[in-house]
Amino acid sequence: MSDCERIRPLVPGYLDGELSEEQASPLRKHLLDCRACRTATQGEKALRGWFVAGEVIAPPAGFAAHVARRAFAGDRGERAPADPVGDPRSQGAVLNFVLAATAAAAVLVLLLAGGIGGVGLPTEGGLRADDVAPVTEAEVLRNLERLNRDAVGEADLVRPDPGSGRE
Repeated sequence: MSDCERIRPLVPGYLDGELSEEQASPLRKHLLDCRACRTATQGEKALRGWFVAGEVIAPPAGFAAHVARRAFAGDRGERAPADPVGDPRSQGAVLNFVLAATAAAAVLVLLLAGGIGGVGLPTEGGLRADDVAPVTEAEVLRNLERLNRDAVGEADLVRPDPGSGRE
C-alpha cells in the first residue's frame, strides 16, 4: 500500500481535529512532500469552509405540507407543466418557429443572390468590365513609346537650372 493510499483516509479526521499527535505528525510530513495529497486536502478544507458547524438552515414555513400535497397528487418532482422550458408543447412551438424563420431566411438569401446575379455588369462608354479585347504586341510597344516620350518631356520641364545649385 502506497503512502497516499494509507494517508488519504486520515485526512477527514485530521481536518476535524480528531487525530492524535502520533497520527497527525506523519500525515503533515506526507502533505509537505506530496503535492497531490496536499491539493486534495486543501480542496476538502475549502469545501468544509462552506459549512458552519452547528448552523441549521430552517426550511420555509409550510414546506413539508407543500411537498406532501404534491406527492399525494402524483407529482414525481419533475418540472411543472406551466414552466415553458419543461413543457414539451412549448418546445415544439419554439422548434417550429425556428424552422420557419430559418426557411424564410434561406429563401430571402436565394432571392437576393438571384437578383444580384441578374444585374448587368457596369459599363463605361460601351465597354463592359468583362470584355477582354486582345492587345497586339505592336499596340503595347506604341503605348510604351508614347509613355516614354511623355516622361522625357516632363523630365525636361522639371530639370533644375544649372546656376541654382540644385541638382
